[in-house]
Amino acid sequence: MESSNNNKERVRLLFESGHWSEEDRRWLLEYLERQDSEEMRQLMEAHFQADAAAAPPNPPAAERLLALIHEKIQPEATRPRLFFLRRSWQKWAVAALVLLIAGKVVLYFLPVSPAAKKPIASGQPVHYAQDLPPGRNNATLTLADGHTITLDSAANGGLAQQGNTKVIKLNGQIAYTNTGGVPGDGALLLNTIATARGNQYQLILSDGSKVWLNAASSLRFPTVFKGKERRVEVSGEAFFEIVKNPAMPFKIQVAGGEIDVLGTHFNVNAYADESSVKTTLLEGAVAVKKDAAVQMLAPGQQAGFALKGGITLSKNVDVTQETAWKDGFFWFNNTDIHTLMRQVSRWYDVEVEFKGEIADDGFTGKVSRNVPLSKLLNVLEQYEIHFKIEGKKIIVMP
Repeated sequence: MESSNNNKERVRLLFESGHWSEEDRRWLLEYLERQDSEEMRQLMEAHFQADAAAAPPNPPAAERLLALIHEKIQPEATRPRLFFLRRSWQKWAVAALVLLIAGKVVLYFLPVSPAAKKPIASGQPVHYAQDLPPGRNNATLTLADGHTITLDSAANGGLAQQGNTKVIKLNGQIAYTNTGGVPGDGALLLNTIATARGNQYQLILSDGSKVWLNAASSLRFPTVFKGKERRVEVSGEAFFEIVKNPAMPFKIQVAGGEIDVLGTHFNVNAYADESSVKTTLLEGAVAVKKDAAVQMLAPGQQAGFALKGGITLSKNVDVTQETAWKDGFFWFNNTDIHTLMRQVSRWYDVEVEFKGEIADDGFTGKVSRNVPLSKLLNVLEQYEIHFKIEGKKIIVMP
């Protein structure tokens, strides 16, 4: 029997050489299936786990190695395949899954136990008579005078003049820039940008702060910031990169609370159909306020609150997962089917109906948001859940 060090060295050499025999391929397949292979977990995590969240267009060398694994292990594959695991198991072991998603390969490390392991994508893809495309970049901008602009059909360049501020469209985002005069002169002008279900958009505020809006979200903001604070109002989900200005702190009003910011990167999930408003901090510092309660956040922490009740604090949150939507992914972590389907509903602009008794086990995995609806549903079809698409409705059945 080969020693652990010999196994590790053989895998390393295979990754580096790129020249695999049929014997090499069979050996690696067997090695990948050994659920007690701690050295494999460590080796692959060291090479690839950080790259799992990386997005094109500049894939690093690790992603090319993942593509090599897919090519060498499954050279007969001729179509993109989406693998997914239901996560109802608690013991950590290795399940190294090579995914080819719309031509992009991603490696996953998921907690499974050998006894509970299920076949992965063993059935044939379900053919849906109807299909729906993924969401796209679009939003509606409402100016201070009530005039509305549909942004996907607007040409690049100047869209509107709001006092001393010009609104410019730049390839999928809008920016607010001062065109002369003293910033803050004149009346306060408020604009609103809103995305429908199945849409997302980006904007740059007049202070240079950047905002990404997820589907079914809105941001109400002044065309130029005045006075002692920068205040905006958000609903739905948004990611913020706030320019530091201690003399004018940034404040975000959400349903039932407020977020105070000096300069930082963070995500706000404030959908009305979710159980709580969640603020996840990536860098900097924010204070989440609700009624008389105040919760300071450090990077990697998340604060949550509902309309009734206080603020809860979660530490060591996977911030990459929380912001995966901004980078073009669904990323589920022990996510129940109802929560998962709410995300699907917003992005594909569909109604979801549940029929029958459906287990609420959690799902863990990462899937591109740029695939048609049928591709995502085919993933879930492998795990005792079935779907029917009727126009703009998905019917979920056991």
